[in-house]
Amino acid sequence: FTTKHHSGFCMYETSTTDFNIINTPFGKDITAEIAKAFRDQGIAVGFYFSPEDFHFLYTHGKVIARTPHLGVTPQENEALMEYDRAQIKELLTKYGNVDIMFLDGPAEGLKELCWELQPNIVVTRGAMETPEQQVPTAPIEGPWESCITMGTQWHYKPTNEVYKSGTELVELLIETRAKGGNLLLNIGPKPNGEIPIEQEERLRHIALWMFVNSDSVYEVRPWV
Repeated sequence: FTTKHHSGFCMYETSTTDFNIINTPFGKDITAEIAKAFRDQGIAVGFYFSPEDFHFLYTHGKVIARTPHLGVTPQENEALMEYDRAQIKELLTKYGNVDIMFLDGPAEGLKELCWELQPNIVVTRGAMETPEQQVPTAPIEGPWESCITMGTQWHYKPTNEVYKSGTELVELLIETRAKGGNLLLNIGPKPNGEIPIEQEERLRHIALWMFVNSDSVYEVRPWV
């Protein structure tokens, strides 16, 4: 679940900035609601966090850009590093046990804080290889995770979207696990929070396949 995007908007109640979901018509801490809903269903809780922050750069008179532009990362900007660390501390102390953290940007000085606050947390991007929209041609040494969309976009695309079939997604899962990786499959909800029926159908397709074949997915290792 996205807790902070590159824009700098926080999807949780924070004392670090007014640019957060509490100051919207929704007016509630949706991160707390989603974390509880996941735990109630026995699903691991994972947070996405962007260290790069356009709102912070704008309010501090900096160029609004992402890496590799100079001066935009927390490692190059002490004030931004302190800001990011304060936000990560909130996320990892206010919402109970967090299983996964995805740091979508330069992670030095931040991933260490994650492990300090929650020693059992798994940091994916920021601590391992995370190829996007592809599965590597060969196994990668160490843990890795392919990040792939069901269609062409990460967000919900209401028109002219082209989805991968359920069979294609199952084949991506098989290939990823055969090479020793983890598959991060994106879900882009509609504006009202519903999962689009096309995405739900594909999740059900994968679930039915997993019901029969889960022994070939969990607790396995790659072999040539």
